[in-house]
Amino acid sequence: MARQQRLPTVSTRREGSADGTPEEVLRVPLLAEDADPGRVVPKPLAVRDRLLVDRRLVGDHAEDRLFAYDVGEGHMRFLRGLASPGDRLVFQRGGRVSDDRICAVRTPEGVVLARVRIHGQGLLLLPGKGEGEAVPVKVEPPRGLRGVIAGTHVLLIRR
Repeated sequence: MARQQRLPTVSTRREGSADGTPEEVLRVPLLAEDADPGRVVPKPLAVRDRLLVDRRLVGDHAEDRLFAYDVGEGHMRFLRGLASPGDRLVFQRGGRVSDDRICAVRTPEGVVLARVRIHGQGLLLLPGKGEGEAVPVKVEPPRGLRGVIAGTHVLLIRR
C-alpha cells in the first residue's frame, strides 16, 4: 500500500519581515471609473483589480482605508496638468482638503477626481490646466463635507 504524500502547507496569513516589521506590500482595491469607494469598503463589483503598492510609498495609512482609480480621458477636465490618462491615483478615505490635493468627490453624476476648494456652503471643483471654470458642488448639511469627499490622494503613479 502506497503512502500518501503530504503536501506542504501555505499560510494565507500575512507575515511580517524577519525583523518583525509589518507587511511591505499592500493590496489596494483598484476601482472602476465613477465607482464609489463606499464608507468603509467598496462594493465587490466596484473593484476591478488589486494594485500592489510598497508600504513606504503611502506612509502609515491603513491598508483598509486606501483605494485607487485609473486616470482616464474623462478625468482630464479636472486633472489636466496634474495627471495623464493611464496614471493611477491612490486615495485614503477622508483626509485634509486643499487646493493642491486631488480628491475623490461624490457628485450626482458619480465620483469625480478633482482638486477642490471649500466655497461657502459647498465646494468648487477646480479645473485642469486650460479647462475653463470651476464647477460648484453643493454640500447638504446632513451629509456634510465627509459625505461628499470620498477620499484625498496620497500617491500618484505615472505610467
